[in-house]
Amino acid sequence: MAEAIVGALALKITYVLAANLLKTIILEERKRLKDMEDNLRFISEELDVIRELVKKADQSENDTVLEAWVNQVRNLAYKIEGTIDEFTYFMGGGKKKTFAEKALHLAGNIGPLLTIAENLEKLRKDVTDVGDRAKRLNISGPGEGSSSDIGSSNFGPPEVPYGVGTEGDEQPKGYEKLLIEWLEEDEQHMKIIVCGMGGIGKTTLVSQVYRRSRIGHFHCRAWITLPHKIETRDVLKYIIGQFFPDMQENVGADASRLGRILAQKLQERRYLIVFDDVWNAEIWNNIHTALPRSNRSRIIFTTRDHKLASKLQQSPSSSSLINRVLQLEPLKYDQAWDLFRRCAFRGGLEGRCPEELHDTASAIVRRCDGLPHAIVLLGDHMRAVNHSVPTWNDSATISLIDGNEELKKMSKKLMRSFHDLPYYLKNCFLYCSAFPKDYRIKRKRIIRLWIAEGFVEKPEGSMMTLEKKAEDYLKELTQKSMLLVVRANHWERPKEYRMHDVARELAMWISKKQKFCTEHGDCDAYRLSVTKDNNSFRNGTDEMPDLRSLLVFAIDESVSSTLVNVGYKLLGVLDLQGASIESIPISVVNLFNLKYLSLRGTKVRVLPKSLRKLRNLQTLDLRYSNIKELPGGLKLQSLRHLFIIRSVEENGQYEGMQMPSKMWASKDVQMYVQTLQGITANDEVVQEVGNLTQLKSFMILGVRESHGVNLCNSIKKMAFLHHLHVQAADKGEGSLILNSLYPSRGEIQSGQSPPLIVKLSLKGRLETFPEWFGSLENLKDLYLGSSGLTVDPLPSLQSLPSLLHLSLFKAYQNKILRFNADGFRSLKQIWLGELSQLNQIVIEEGAMPSLQKLSLVRCKEFRMLPHDFGRLTTLKQLYLQEMPGVLLESIRERGDDHQKIKGLNTVVHFVQVDGEWTFESFKK
Repeated sequence: MAEAIVGALALKITYVLAANLLKTIILEERKRLKDMEDNLRFISEELDVIRELVKKADQSENDTVLEAWVNQVRNLAYKIEGTIDEFTYFMGGGKKKTFAEKALHLAGNIGPLLTIAENLEKLRKDVTDVGDRAKRLNISGPGEGSSSDIGSSNFGPPEVPYGVGTEGDEQPKGYEKLLIEWLEEDEQHMKIIVCGMGGIGKTTLVSQVYRRSRIGHFHCRAWITLPHKIETRDVLKYIIGQFFPDMQENVGADASRLGRILAQKLQERRYLIVFDDVWNAEIWNNIHTALPRSNRSRIIFTTRDHKLASKLQQSPSSSSLINRVLQLEPLKYDQAWDLFRRCAFRGGLEGRCPEELHDTASAIVRRCDGLPHAIVLLGDHMRAVNHSVPTWNDSATISLIDGNEELKKMSKKLMRSFHDLPYYLKNCFLYCSAFPKDYRIKRKRIIRLWIAEGFVEKPEGSMMTLEKKAEDYLKELTQKSMLLVVRANHWERPKEYRMHDVARELAMWISKKQKFCTEHGDCDAYRLSVTKDNNSFRNGTDEMPDLRSLLVFAIDESVSSTLVNVGYKLLGVLDLQGASIESIPISVVNLFNLKYLSLRGTKVRVLPKSLRKLRNLQTLDLRYSNIKELPGGLKLQSLRHLFIIRSVEENGQYEGMQMPSKMWASKDVQMYVQTLQGITANDEVVQEVGNLTQLKSFMILGVRESHGVNLCNSIKKMAFLHHLHVQAADKGEGSLILNSLYPSRGEIQSGQSPPLIVKLSLKGRLETFPEWFGSLENLKDLYLGSSGLTVDPLPSLQSLPSLLHLSLFKAYQNKILRFNADGFRSLKQIWLGELSQLNQIVIEEGAMPSLQKLSLVRCKEFRMLPHDFGRLTTLKQLYLQEMPGVLLESIRERGDDHQKIKGLNTVVHFVQVDGEWTFESFKK
């Protein structure tokens, strides 16, 4: 864990040195601060060495001396980080334009800079002391003194715990049956990969099957649990040792000779090898030539890394093999409950849960979140305690991480998953535990928080943004089963994640131990997450002067004023989303290190006029607060994301804010802005936003006809734009003149790329349907609202190759929509709302071959399903809302159209009665 902090700090110092900030100091001042750069460089170089030592020390167990040294490294790293942040702030004048401005700024800050120089001198000595202490403690790096010896405990499958086997499986029977089928198939040679998060039962499942000697009639079998690092020679040696125990004379042979011996001995034998808990594909790539592909042999890998599973499946060394992948999923609640009651209430109770213990038992099962290993261990633990309600309530909260010895064994497996993470992912993983239990973590929010914290490494020599790099981090964490995807968008890009409860317990335990993050201020830490209306944090915040992040998820009004008035000098993240506060103190503008400020959903009405002092601010989120305008003169030179949507009405119309005059005129403010949502149009703004050439997401509201030409010219300059939302004035009922926004398909010149737009929302009257729609080859999501079209827009859209989701709301004023043959090849979902004249949909043969969901909302003249509805062979869901009774009657059991919906999984109609929504399902 300390490795992650030290690694991030070393990177930050590298950026500071690369910026050559000290060279902006005039000669006389440079003499007085001559040692500062040398000290920074020395500290950076020493931290690189210390980080390698920490890698080993971080993974040590029951070594209090090493643990104390790691704590010293961690605390020192945070001190250095605070000093670096102060240094970069006071050197901020380096971003000013002229030499005179720089000199004036530095002259005013020479005192603090001299103090920082003195602090760096002391920190240099502290770093030297920490390094010397490591030598005295004989702490070596991860490659020194380490052994790749597998050891006897890595031979053979582990003992199967109670709850599996003859009396019931940890995993559903279907997994075992499938695995046995693959072992007994007639395929010549097969590689099987069993994948899933730690504790889900991979090893147990494979162990059960492996122990059944009759399965597959293998001549020889071997089971090897691989250490994190292992030489190819040792793997081959141990396979030979398990297959042919009498061949001890070859123990000293090199890898190539051992490989030849093994290949020769296995030519006429059918073998089964299990590689348990695999962490990289290197071993397979090195030994595959020693394993003949004949005689229906089988090789099984278990891994918790989804990316590794793909690598093993797709590696060139697997090209001639039959590959099978078995993905294990967490148990459903009923399965988990059945497993728990068999473990906790076996014996005299015969698996029956006493009624008075049911609520506590159910809470324990839900806490395990479908993880079989945790269910079995907690069930066994609860079986041993007295079956009284008070005793069960006390025992049910035992830690999954440092509870009894059996639970500690499971925690070691989980801890290995954490230690295997690269250092840049460790901080990211722990940060997710700051969110409450079962909280749905939004992709964009966590990305911006990670960037604000400095966890995301800037890709060198690449055009990749920090945001894209952070999204790659999320992908890695999900592939390693450390985060779960719970919701994706229409094109299957993850939108929300959550932590598995057991993984969260692990992260919280590490976070508290390492002072990374805490809840309620119950201990000294560098980050505070307030997840309950708990006054206990009041007493702790005054003793947390080095706090870097404050995140609030639930808080009552009585605590709010105390919270926001506490000064945290080094605070980088202030996330008050949803907090019951009506104002923020003026002192917030003195948080020089603040990079992330969210007042989303608060009652705050006014922002401090001196907000412009927050020149490090990257994200400002004011959505759905009571703030009506931004302070004048606001120019935030580090800003990346600005959200100023004030409200959204039931019909989907947004209200935004006016921008201060000349906010985007300066080049200093244009460099980094990627998101601008909720800006209200005026003559000045529609021209000025053209300076924001790095924008990726842009929402502009209140657009008038007179803005059309200038707005189109500005948007054309946004070469990286992916999401565009334009709403006309008069609550989206006015006209949008956007005909010149993009070139039509025919106007795109050879070698010119089509627009990058992925998501497009236009709310307003379109006098004519723009020809450039046909050029949007990357468009996946399209919303047209209040367009007033009288000509069917579908022919202009049907050839878009990437379109997945189409929404038309009050967009079309005619009776017939026609989906032509072979049109909309990729479309998966259609939403049609308030098309007041629509009474017929025509579906030609081959149209919409991928459609899965159709939604019809308040289309009052639509009285029957299309005659050719059966052509939608992939359709699974039909959602209706406040549709005519004639249509509903036709699709009921005895209706004329009931036959048309028989192949669907879901057919539901929603209607509002007396302010309450009710629904009718047409599928039994």
